[in-house]
Amino acid sequence: MYEPIKPHILTRVGHTARALATAVFASALVFSTSGDAVAQDYPEMTLKFGHPYNEAHPLALGAQKFADTVNERSGGNITIQLFPNGTIGSSRDLVEQMRIKVVDIALVPTTNVASFYPKLDIFYLPFIFRDREHAYAVSDGEVGQGLFEDMRGQIGIRTLGMYESGFRTITTRDKKIETPDDMKGVKFRVVNNPLNVATFAALGANPTPMALSEVFTGLQQGTVDGQDNPVGNVKAFGFDKVQNNITLSNHQWAGIMFLVNDKKFSDFPPEVQELLVTVAKETQDWEREEINRVEAQYLTEMEADGMTVTRLSPEQAKAFQDKMATVWEEYSDKLGPDLIEAVVNTQ
Repeated sequence: MYEPIKPHILTRVGHTARALATAVFASALVFSTSGDAVAQDYPEMTLKFGHPYNEAHPLALGAQKFADTVNERSGGNITIQLFPNGTIGSSRDLVEQMRIKVVDIALVPTTNVASFYPKLDIFYLPFIFRDREHAYAVSDGEVGQGLFEDMRGQIGIRTLGMYESGFRTITTRDKKIETPDDMKGVKFRVVNNPLNVATFAALGANPTPMALSEVFTGLQQGTVDGQDNPVGNVKAFGFDKVQNNITLSNHQWAGIMFLVNDKKFSDFPPEVQELLVTVAKETQDWEREEINRVEAQYLTEMEADGMTVTRLSPEQAKAFQDKMATVWEEYSDKLGPDLIEAVVNTQ
């Protein structure tokens, strides 16, 4: 199932993506010879930007960088009001609020947006991505851009970029996880998405959906014994303080979508649209570099503080992959074999 097969990109996806790319790049900001944007009159506005990450997380730093850059380049006319830490709602709440224009911009994991646009579950099929570069190629290329454009038409939310929090790991309080059988019976927090529930049910765990903001307390009080998150989240949210083991399973890549209400965006003057698109792309690239830079540092710190780090061999990783194959079977018809094939064969 996981071996690359003959590439096949749906014509609709390819044409849509090329049209979208043409529209974005055809209208670039004009730059002066000094490299700064040419001064122009931006309308005064305040945009509400929510996300679930604490201020020290690279994702939150990327959002802050976006806010600061937009404010600077607009001559102070555009203010991005940041609401971190889930202060105005969970990831799912943010999508719902964005659809009714209560929130203007948000960072939301693909798996949460998939509740509103199910095709995004493709990003969370276990082990579908070979590495980060493969995930970037899918997200930034024809397949991803085609999906995002289709999503915009269906649910009224536009994707300006894809930040990331990295590949997901497994953490537990008492039990070291080296094989799929080690997960049997573990009370395990998962993202509130049926695919994530199915992924860990396939391992024999007892999956419990829970919002990210509730996970630390759940782990601390023993409501759940473990959870899965990228290394950056484990460190930033303090899960390492209430978990003794981390297994670098890399079973799913956590793309974090940079979203904006499409109707509101479409009503912005062209210069505002271009500014938001340009800065979203710049901070996307910055955030990806930053999360990769700090991940090794976080692991070193957690290990030094006494956390047991388990690095799976290729054979061990394949055992998890094989056990989770039932999720591919369950979601093949839902996602469509052509879409799965397109992702697998993206270079």
